[in-house]
Amino acid sequence: MSISQSNKEALKNPWVLGIATVLLIAMSGTFFLIYIAFKNPPSLVDKNFYESGKNYEAIRDQLEQQQILGWTGTFILPTNTRVNQTKIYEVLLQDKNSIAIALDSVVMKAYRPSDINADFSAIMLNTTPGIYAAEMSFNLPGTWDLVVEAKQGDNEYLMTKRISIRP
Repeated sequence: MSISQSNKEALKNPWVLGIATVLLIAMSGTFFLIYIAFKNPPSLVDKNFYESGKNYEAIRDQLEQQQILGWTGTFILPTNTRVNQTKIYEVLLQDKNSIAIALDSVVMKAYRPSDINADFSAIMLNTTPGIYAAEMSFNLPGTWDLVVEAKQGDNEYLMTKRISIRP
């Protein structure tokens, strides 16, 4: 048996094949996990997760009340939003008969899932019947979650949208 760089006998050894297979599987798994991490960005982080969990029943009742109201909402978002660029963000809110709703207050909150210190909110003003608008500027690029809280007396309606801000 000759030992040289051109000897192809090592590729037939089951130990070499086994180690190569294990390395290939490990690298494939790593690349798959990296792909999943970028495809599904992290969710919002709740500082008071224990208290929120205790309030599960109240949250479920609130969601049922929201369904009974029958309100619907649609985001009207600008395209190609960049960092530190002021744009108008609007929402269209209607009741179950598709009639514009006159609300007491509408607030849009912007949450950055990866940085709680960047979160902010803006009060939305009624521009035309059923359409509420606010001027907003995002100071960091990346993924943001928009949450609109609309209130009329004791009734409350929540809607959410995930957006991406370019650098």
